[in-house]
Amino acid sequence: MIKDQLTKGEIIAKRDEVTYLFSYGNNQASILHLEARVLSTPMHPDAFLKMGYWEDYTGGVDLVAVIPTLRLETESGELVAINKPNTAPQCFVFRQSTNDQKTLFNEIEKGRLRQGWSFAEGLSLLSGKDQFIQAFEQATAQWDAVKQWGTLSRMLNIKPGDYIVVPKQPDSKHFTIMQAKLREDGLGCYDFIEPLKGRNDYRHVIHVDPDSVQVVHYEAMYPAVIKRLLKSIAYSSPVNVVRQKGFKEAIHTLMIESEKTELKQAHPLQAKMKEVEKRLYHEWVEEARNLTPSDFEKVVKSFMEANGFTIKRANQYDRLGGDIDLKCSKEVPLHTPFEPSMMEVTYYIQVKKHKGITGATGVKQLNQMVDHLPLENGKHVQKILLSLADDFSEDCKVLAEESEVLLIDGVTFAEMYVKSGE
Repeated sequence: MIKDQLTKGEIIAKRDEVTYLFSYGNNQASILHLEARVLSTPMHPDAFLKMGYWEDYTGGVDLVAVIPTLRLETESGELVAINKPNTAPQCFVFRQSTNDQKTLFNEIEKGRLRQGWSFAEGLSLLSGKDQFIQAFEQATAQWDAVKQWGTLSRMLNIKPGDYIVVPKQPDSKHFTIMQAKLREDGLGCYDFIEPLKGRNDYRHVIHVDPDSVQVVHYEAMYPAVIKRLLKSIAYSSPVNVVRQKGFKEAIHTLMIESEKTELKQAHPLQAKMKEVEKRLYHEWVEEARNLTPSDFEKVVKSFMEANGFTIKRANQYDRLGGDIDLKCSKEVPLHTPFEPSMMEVTYYIQVKKHKGITGATGVKQLNQMVDHLPLENGKHVQKILLSLADDFSEDCKVLAEESEVLLIDGVTFAEMYVKSGE
């Protein structure tokens, strides 16, 4: 929050001599804890007023003197000083739906980075956690509302100048990078607006600088850490916070690259080496297809263990069509103001030793099994369909997108396996 923007606000209610309700205008407000010099996370004024115990404010607080001393509470619980100097940009990875790829990219070019999971009016993140969860649960029982809040609320922490990376935009051969900017009222980069034309969704918006939008070919010349981490399982959520220093430095280098037009094209040497790599990976896949199903599952299990995953269980069925070949877990970094901080993610993996195209059966088996397990509320789960096939059918891709299943084809897994050092 910027000091000049706060000076335009006003106190609209009082609870006691040290607790006030501060309105920014435009349907946002914070509780002003005068003694602690803290403004709570901004939300709709009604979210505070409905708690009761408020009375009319009649004056007594010198806002001109108080505002420079305040700290603002972010969604993550961090207290940020109003006069805090600019810090290095954060970096986020957004996963957008491939179903509306072209239209979503057109929106990016207009300065609006849209995200889904906003198929009802009450799903604005500005309303706060409790109201979001309540609205989400009323709209659908298909997904965990607490988990969705934990993922999507990261958008509230995006500040002007932060870097955002969108894989597979505007097509599967490119990724796009950009910088966030304040919306017109200056109260943040996040907004909740009208849905995408023709779709009752994509209302979550991060305002970005259209002049900063840069399209990069996956086979252009740039630091390899970017491609490696964009393919990482860790960045498979709709909104991801990147903590890896090398990745952030590489993105910064691309943002200031003078020969930006060259980044849109595959570099001849990179493209040639990529073809050599692809042939090697295809050979690896062909050899893997000669294994028995159980032996290939052992290869996957070995790969997971070698990369720090703890194997919990193998070959679990529910006799109703549900099927999990591998259940494992791993602690991954959690973005909070407290260091170090980790969270445990449980991975449910369905393994297919297919040729050609893999259909939607594997996704259905995962959903049938995982969605009926007795999970703790808000537990972090990632479902994965790993197949030696060349690709996945369109209905498989659509169902995977809708139910948050990560798809990994044969060549992609071969690359991951070889580069992991196995």
